[in-house]
Amino acid sequence: MELRKNIIKTSSAVLFSVCVIQPAISAVIVDDSSYFVRPALRVSTGELIDGITVNGETEVMLSQGVSGYSESTVNLSEGTVKMYSSEYGSTLDGLQTFGSFGERVTIKNGAGSNWDVGFDIEGFLDVYAGAPLIPSVDTSPSIFYDVGIAVYPAGEVSWNNFVPGFNDFTPILYEYNSAYDLIDADAESSYYDLFTSALGSVEIVSDYEVFDIFAFTNVIVSSDYGDGLEAYDADFMHTASFNMNFAEGVDAYSSSGDFMGLAKLPADDGGPSQIPEPESLLLFASGITLLFTRRKFIVS
Repeated sequence: MELRKNIIKTSSAVLFSVCVIQPAISAVIVDDSSYFVRPALRVSTGELIDGITVNGETEVMLSQGVSGYSESTVNLSEGTVKMYSSEYGSTLDGLQTFGSFGERVTIKNGAGSNWDVGFDIEGFLDVYAGAPLIPSVDTSPSIFYDVGIAVYPAGEVSWNNFVPGFNDFTPILYEYNSAYDLIDADAESSYYDLFTSALGSVEIVSDYEVFDIFAFTNVIVSSDYGDGLEAYDADFMHTASFNMNFAEGVDAYSSSGDFMGLAKLPADDGGPSQIPEPESLLLFASGITLLFTRRKFIVS
């Protein structure tokens, strides 16, 4: 009777270890669709005009003509955000154009290598002065533009909270750059060539990694009545562009199957080959239990 009690204890311990291991495997294998494109616009400090599209179209364009004209187009397959804004007249409200996108990327056979990523924004600003200058107005017209990249383990954050400070997680990678330029409202006309970029690298630890990567950019032209600005064209159609590079021999896949030329993960890919499926673990555990049982009887 004492011998049978020992056997039962051994079996319980093995089965408990399977229950513990299985959730860890679920955390590694993440193959559900998780991507988005998000063009967005705002007039001055007004309400955001949002074009968020999750797990759907991979190119979305948004425009408005209520105050001047502005547009934003986000294309996931190209990794681009194309933005444009223009105003003219005696009263300029100032316009904001935004764009962001995110994708789930699975990387295989990359242990010991790096995943290099970058996001560049390039555009120009044409400005025409001549509007009334009011001495009491103590602000100057300006333009602000930025780019950012964030990478997290798959599933930690989403399209609406991936910027650090808006979630409780630490990104694997976060790179951000911005620029701010005052606009000369005294000159009859002026031209600005604008550029900034964010660059980073993710170390690939194992031969099977799943990440969520996010890229964002926005352009803000600020103007108040009385600052002398009469009209402007902010052309960033040439564009905010994402780029990335993997080491030779590395295989990479995207959740959408349409991101920067990365196809979807094959349907028969169950994750890391060195990690068995839960069913295999149960069968393996049963074998261990039988082995322990036999050894108990042989020793006795």
